Amino acid sequence: MDKYGKTKLDHGLSYFAMAFEKILEFLSILFVPVLTVQQIVAYGVNHPARVITVLAALMIVLVVLGAHMITKKKN
Repeated sequence: MDKYGKTKLDHGLSYFAMAFEKILEFLSILFVPVLTVQQIVAYGVNHPARVITVLAALMIVLVVLGAHMITKKKN
């Protein structure tokens, strides 16, 4: 049996499903970070001290990890 089916309709539907899968994958890569940032901003409106503290700590951790990865890569 063929991977995409026996008839032309099966082939067409298979290609359509694969294209739709790629579109969903692209949209998830695009919109998940955008929605995360939107939720952080919405929460930060009501709780700015908490959000700024968490974002500052996250930034420090990311800078330290990035510096470690760069120096490890050079050695």
